[in-house]
Amino acid sequence: MANKGKISVIIPNFNYARFLTETIESVLQQSYRNIELIVVNNGSTDNSLEILAPLKDQIILIDQPNLGQSGARNAGLRKAQGDFIAFLDADDYWIADKLEKQIELIGDDNQLIYSGISRFKDDDRRVRSVVEPAFRGDCSQFFLTCPGVSIVLSGESTALFTRSLLRKVGDFDENLNGAAGWDFFRRCSKYTNFDFVPEPLTHYRLHSSNMSNSSNKTIIDIRKAYTKTFSDENWSVSSKQIRKITRTLEFSFLKTYLREFNFRLAFASVLKLLKFNPWTDLKTPKSP
Repeated sequence: MANKGKISVIIPNFNYARFLTETIESVLQQSYRNIELIVVNNGSTDNSLEILAPLKDQIILIDQPNLGQSGARNAGLRKAQGDFIAFLDADDYWIADKLEKQIELIGDDNQLIYSGISRFKDDDRRVRSVVEPAFRGDCSQFFLTCPGVSIVLSGESTALFTRSLLRKVGDFDENLNGAAGWDFFRRCSKYTNFDFVPEPLTHYRLHSSNMSNSSNKTIIDIRKAYTKTFSDENWSVSSKQIRKITRTLEFSFLKTYLREFNFRLAFASVLKLLKFNPWTDLKTPKSP
């Protein structure tokens, strides 16, 4: 196995002490050995720092106030020295040859490689589903033609990308939360082709904390991320495309509200759908 350079692995953590040991070990046991591991303790109030203390010689620790998901990732990026960057959420873990398989595919034309994922339930460790990746090559079109779809599966935990790509794209948007990864990879797609390893190299843990996130907060964040896309001067999005995308997304939001018996927000969503442009706060471009 050729050594292509150092990989900076960044683990943002907020109150996931109970998962940290397994997550960190999955990085330290990677078959690709040229790694620096950065753990960003993002204002945790549990015993995360106690878990991390015995690992002080194996990790680079950043202990900071809670600056949100994007703030934690950006703090790790500022510290990173590697030629390549990978993120791992503190409640997920990797198989042992994850980075090795991905870095073999990295090249000038493919500067971002992701993988399939397996979802498992934390209480019994049983795999609930395996999701295979579907998007490769020039993926910029898919961010518009597949509204609401995760183009890079479980993005931050599966992707490996080059530092040169990061220099072009910039940091994670700290005005976004759950949709910040979607926004980051959308911007990446303008500068490089994507490729993937089809195998589930990342194990995504289903547990009470990540399943109890407010759907409405997530939806608000998605709206903000798409509104940003429509205003981005590097993206040519017509008025017709905006109407199609916003209506598709709003219809999916309506179904979410109905599943949750949130009839107040469902009614508000219906009103948005009845408008010519369901998102009245958008900056609509002049193109027809």
